[in-house]
Amino acid sequence: MQSQHQLLSARIAAARSYDEICDVLGTAPTAWAAPTAVLLTLLDPDGAQRGAGTFGIPGEVRTQWSRIPPDRGLPLVVAAQDLETLWLAPEPEARRRFPVLGQPPFGGETLLASPLISGERVLGGILMTWTEGLPDTDELRRYVAALLEPVARQVDTLIRDEIASAWFHVEGEESGQAAPAQVWLPTVVDALHDPAALLSAVHEDGQVVDFRVEYANGLARQIFSGARVDPDEATLLAAYPALGSATLLPEFARVLQDGQPRRLDGLRADPRTDGVPGPQTLSVHAVRLWDRVFAVWRVATEADLLYDQLLQAERIAGIGSFCWELRDPEPRCSPELVALFHRGGQSGGREPARGAGRIPVAELTASVHPDDLLAVQDAVRRTIVEGKQLLAEIRGAGRVNGRRLRLTAEPIHDDTGNVTAVRGTVQDVTEERAIEARLRRAEEALAAQRHRLADERRAAEALQKALLPTDPELGHLEGVEICGRCRSPERVGTIDGDWFDATPVGNGGGSILVLGDVDERGLSSMTTAARLRYAVRAYAMLDMAPGDILTAVNTMLCQMETEHTACLIVARYTPTTRTLQWAAAGQVAPIRYAADGRGEVLSGPLGLPLGEVDQMRYTDTAVTLAPGDRVLFYTGGNASIPRSRADRRRGGGLELVRRAGETIDMADFDAVVNHLMTVLNVPEDEDVCAMLVHVP
Repeated sequence: MQSQHQLLSARIAAARSYDEICDVLGTAPTAWAAPTAVLLTLLDPDGAQRGAGTFGIPGEVRTQWSRIPPDRGLPLVVAAQDLETLWLAPEPEARRRFPVLGQPPFGGETLLASPLISGERVLGGILMTWTEGLPDTDELRRYVAALLEPVARQVDTLIRDEIASAWFHVEGEESGQAAPAQVWLPTVVDALHDPAALLSAVHEDGQVVDFRVEYANGLARQIFSGARVDPDEATLLAAYPALGSATLLPEFARVLQDGQPRRLDGLRADPRTDGVPGPQTLSVHAVRLWDRVFAVWRVATEADLLYDQLLQAERIAGIGSFCWELRDPEPRCSPELVALFHRGGQSGGREPARGAGRIPVAELTASVHPDDLLAVQDAVRRTIVEGKQLLAEIRGAGRVNGRRLRLTAEPIHDDTGNVTAVRGTVQDVTEERAIEARLRRAEEALAAQRHRLADERRAAEALQKALLPTDPELGHLEGVEICGRCRSPERVGTIDGDWFDATPVGNGGGSILVLGDVDERGLSSMTTAARLRYAVRAYAMLDMAPGDILTAVNTMLCQMETEHTACLIVARYTPTTRTLQWAAAGQVAPIRYAADGRGEVLSGPLGLPLGEVDQMRYTDTAVTLAPGDRVLFYTGGNASIPRSRADRRRGGGLELVRRAGETIDMADFDAVVNHLMTVLNVPEDEDVCAMLVHVP
């Protein structure tokens, strides 16, 4: 095995090209099967790898993989970045990590991806695939690792030979022995008008902890000196401790890792934490050069900051500025004014371009609506000839057709009082005028809505008064005393569809008691309530039971009133037997209070609200009342939600309603209603309706 390795090492050292190295690896006799394909890559400055030599790879595949981007979904990239050798078989886990497995040249039963390292420099990578599975032994892995060492040495030799043949000789120096950056980088960096430096990473425990300055131009050295850092021993964190550790160091480390350039704008260096002589705003552009980072940065001057502030202010306000020297054929315009004319006034939140532009006078003239052109020309003439201020609002045409523009200008005089230039602004006020127009229309619509609501409220109030029974009507019921009240919300300015009703049934049939609540509000709800009221009365006259009445009314509502649903409770009281027969659709169960004030919730089925489900059948329940009993029907609020911890301990709102007789006089109907609204936590903008039935 040792003699075989020595022979292969000698053949690799004699190879004069990258393809020859791949041929040696692909055809060398070993105790294992020869690889099917071999790919040798070289690392580019940006982290990508370019194919330099191949064996057993067709031409079209070689062209496809001539440049491998720094994508960690590729085994060669992971091997070069993590400095590890990957042995992969096509099991599911490996395919999930590297989806390219199985594709040429990544196919086969076994794949090897390894970095080529010379000293501390990563030169590139080697990829080898086998169609047959290889024995997974430590001996094989050691053999291959030992074989790749002479490959890396020979690749390094070939690279140096290429450099030596491509560069000019420097007098007294061996140019082939110089690192690439030492030959051309100083000349390029010194020619830049901004500070620039070549940075090499400082590693500690495998992590990048700082960057050392290998070379810096004169402007960068001045910045280092201003930060009290020796330019010849400068590091990134020494020059910018806070900004460097928070932003620059991690970003530069990512540049080394993925090879993607970074442009960082608007960075702030604070003199309290970074050692700079004063607050600085920086823009930094960093690129990868081999295993180093080349950074160029610019410190914004006060004029730069004010100019950017002006550009942003113009963009926010939709204003462009201009200055027209009368000796020039065209005015000088700000970027926002150029954008206003060239993009139809639509800035769209974009960042303004830097630098001014020129707009031909003919184009400016064509941008004014023909009906406004004479007035604008007269205003410009008075500004130039008479030195008057100019303020006009014009309609746009051409590229700014449909826009409204406010033009403001003032003359500039020389020492003799003659006008030499005109400067001013153009503001797009289209949206401002549109908002004003919408506001006027909204005010008109709101006024009309108020009138409509007032009319509707008056009509709803009149209808509600017509629906509710009067005291004389309630007093004519046999064997029972009834009190009722409906409270409509005051804040929303409308009427709800709540009502109660009590009417005698002929021939000694007792009385029909009704309490209802139609969903939503307004005249439409009251109209539906009126229909339900008279429908219930009509069915009651047919001597129908309360459950049958609800069934019939539900069928009517489902077929005729598809816009509304309603909660309804219907009861029939027979005085001869003191029987109360009741049925409910979506309402809470009635509560009976004995003469001594004790209350109980009547048990019985509570069906769905009317209008929810067609063909719904409702059933009723009968209870015999004793002299002195009172029965409370009510809507509004939520009896199941307790208002406080004390309420929860007492069982919630429903329990408080049941125990009302313990705290108030049940003969005082006003007190009953106030207690009901309090314990049920009924807001002022919600409706509530209650009816109290008393057996004398």
